Amino acid sequence: MSDSDLDSSASNEPSPVAEPSKRTLELLSLLGANERSLFAYVCALTPNWQDAEEIMQQVRIRIWQDFEQYDPAKPFGCWARAIAYYLTLAYRKERSRQREFFSEHILEEVSLTYEMVAETANERRSALVRCLEKLGGQKRRVIEEYYLSAEPSQRLADRLSMTPNALRQLLFRIRKTLFECVERSTHSEMHG
Repeated sequence: MSDSDLDSSASNEPSPVAEPSKRTLELLSLLGANERSLFAYVCALTPNWQDAEEIMQQVRIRIWQDFEQYDPAKPFGCWARAIAYYLTLAYRKERSRQREFFSEHILEEVSLTYEMVAETANERRSALVRCLEKLGGQKRRVIEEYYLSAEPSQRLADRLSMTPNALRQLLFRIRKTLFECVERSTHSEMHG
């Protein structure tokens, strides 16, 4: 084997991959934590799933490009939704000759409504977590196993030594308790 053969075989080895920067890891963490709600927002502004997916791809790219401008003292979700809103408008203008879209006024209304609902949903989610913490041991275990396990409810009922009907009734009562707890909690926060 000649020296040139050695040089060419050495160049075929993969080069070491650089470690991601702290800022890149921060971006990935924030985007991962907010991507679902961001996609739901884009879906609310677009007429179909395919458009929403295409816009979301553009949103991810723009967030990546503009992340240096993001102020960590402000909520990432609001910043990302603003990007999504303007990219949705741009997408609509680009596609307006091909399809019929909602008017810009309707989009503004949907966006404002989404912001109000998202804020309420976050408050209700926090209240639900507090209410779950207040549940007694068996009730909490039943809820966690029912919603977190992938096993069929028949198997869960068997494991808990219950009939499927008894499990359904217990789940109904627990859900009702949680609903009432969340309602009380959010009502007292709004009026307290």
